[in-house]
Amino acid sequence: MPKVNCPDCGRQIGMHELEAKTTAQSGGFSTRYRCPFCRTDMEDVTEFMV
Repeated sequence: MPKVNCPDCGRQIGMHELEAKTTAQSGGFSTRYRCPFCRTDMEDVTEFMV
């Protein structure tokens, strides 16, 4: 299972543990991810993958 390092608290989080929120926009969809520990929002988790 891929893991992500939270940029704020530094914890390693499994992709299945991230909270995801998808919203519709005029040009498509936007998904934001949130750390379940410190509640930091991440827009692009690929840059934080371990």
